[in-house]
Amino acid sequence: MKRLNVKQVILYVGGILMCQMSWMGCFPLIPAFFTAVCLEDAARIALSTAMFAGIVLFVPLAAAVKYLMAMAVICITIKLFEWAEGRCSVLCAACAASIATFLMSLSGTLLNVRDTSGIVVYLVEAVFVFSAILIGTRFIDFFMQLSLLPQQEEEVYYQETKLVNYADSFSGLSKIFSRMSKAQKGLSSEQMGKIQRELTGTLCAGCNQCVLCWEREESPMYSYLAYMLQSLQRTGEPDHEIVVQMQEYCPYTEAVVSESTRIFEKARLNLAWYNRLLENREIIAQQLDAMAYIMEDCANELREVTHENRHLLAELKYRARERGIIVQKPHLYENKDKRWQLSCDAYAKNGSCISMRELAKAASIGLERAMRPHRDERAMVSPQGAVVTLEEDPGFRETHAVARIVKDGGCVSGDNYSFLEMDNGQMAMMLSDGMGSGSSACKESELVLELLEKFLEAGFSEETALKMMNSAMVIRGEDDLYSTVDICSLDLYTGCCDLYKIGAATTFFIRRDFIERVESSSLPVGVSHRMDLPHTKKQLESGDFLVMMSDGVLECLQEEDPDLAMCGILRNLVSKRPEQMAQEILEEVLERTDGTAADDMTVLVCGVWSK
Repeated sequence: MKRLNVKQVILYVGGILMCQMSWMGCFPLIPAFFTAVCLEDAARIALSTAMFAGIVLFVPLAAAVKYLMAMAVICITIKLFEWAEGRCSVLCAACAASIATFLMSLSGTLLNVRDTSGIVVYLVEAVFVFSAILIGTRFIDFFMQLSLLPQQEEEVYYQETKLVNYADSFSGLSKIFSRMSKAQKGLSSEQMGKIQRELTGTLCAGCNQCVLCWEREESPMYSYLAYMLQSLQRTGEPDHEIVVQMQEYCPYTEAVVSESTRIFEKARLNLAWYNRLLENREIIAQQLDAMAYIMEDCANELREVTHENRHLLAELKYRARERGIIVQKPHLYENKDKRWQLSCDAYAKNGSCISMRELAKAASIGLERAMRPHRDERAMVSPQGAVVTLEEDPGFRETHAVARIVKDGGCVSGDNYSFLEMDNGQMAMMLSDGMGSGSSACKESELVLELLEKFLEAGFSEETALKMMNSAMVIRGEDDLYSTVDICSLDLYTGCCDLYKIGAATTFFIRRDFIERVESSSLPVGVSHRMDLPHTKKQLESGDFLVMMSDGVLECLQEEDPDLAMCGILRNLVSKRPEQMAQEILEEVLERTDGTAADDMTVLVCGVWSK
């Protein structure tokens, strides 16, 4: 026997009380309540025992035999349905209970004189039992769904507050790093004076003419040395004319020039390292901002709304049970975009496995929102049970494809691409073109996409992921190894498309009546720690197509306006399937170049349709 809880005990006490409620010698609430609670599968043996005691105590003997027989028939019928189909619907159970009650009335000792009025009473009782079961199951489902949540909500609130506080701390650290000294292009006047003092202290302190050179007002040594330092800062070498003039006043001019050059080079090297340090500070500030963003996003990502939607969860449990699935401990969450996510314990009754789609259908009806299994969720609900996750179903679906070709004479493409589906209903389509071709370009673009994938999967926004990836590439410090980045982030719930193009080729949107272009003029990633992030937002409709390509595709067209030429190619596409469209584009470009691929070429196509 399963362990009883407080709610089950209340139901069993209620079953005993139902045995006291009669109408014209009938007790219709006995089979109705028994059936409704049996469908809940709440310790049926204990329920039968409790109601047996109630019938013995409060029901006349003749009627007691009738209702005990009816309860036995109801229990056997429900078990047979569950054995045969893995479930017993409320409608089937209600029909079985009403028919069993009516037949027991006709065949029992209660009907000694078979008159019309008696039959009518039993028919009315059967109809009442049928209706009471349909209504009662809903109330019992709602009652079993009731739970106390204040403590849990307080714990969640406390955790959210801690995350927000951490985010504020990281944001404050980022501002401190950002307020630090800015990079210097050259040595300041204060630093030049320090060099001059260091020089005179090293060479001139032991010279007999030191007083004549540096303490007499008419001495030109101050101006000579200043001009020489300015020349060193400007050209890296001392001015020859200044050196000749200085020799007339200083017998140690050669030593002064040599020491000045040494000290100045040291100062300039220190300046370079100082600027490098400031760049690293800015990179650290960006990373702290990213950490603050992800913490704040985690704090605000999900909010439990179980308590205020208990009636919907009761309906969910009812609909799931109708399909042979028992749902327990449901938790309903709402993200910052007002989309729902359901987590619950679910198991299939009577040893059978049921498709997860059946649970999704039950959740869609119960929650009054289209739901689907999480993309990583199992395909079946097993009898052993497991924690399952359902999420709100997006309003759009997409299909994507790629076509690519390697540069003539090459064996490795410098272009790399990625299609990434994320948990928040976002689909990211990314293309990176490494500078040049061959294995070095391939490794560079592959590294760029790998970093972006990791950042996006961790929950960072596209802008933050791009900044952190660029910081990593700058710190890496490989000269002449740069990559373009083309990102399209598609929200499958709204159809909104965000584009980030970093030195990338033009992106094309194929609409029903026209073709739209999105261009970019920014530098590739890894060039500078300060990176422009051109951002374009587009709203897609059902039947629209998005086409991304590497610059090798447009350059091979050899047209005065390659973007316009590509619009003509896209306008004449025959197929409306992404895989065929991508191949058609490449074939048309190669046809115009006599089959010659002067560069690596990659074409990505994505089609969007409403569900």
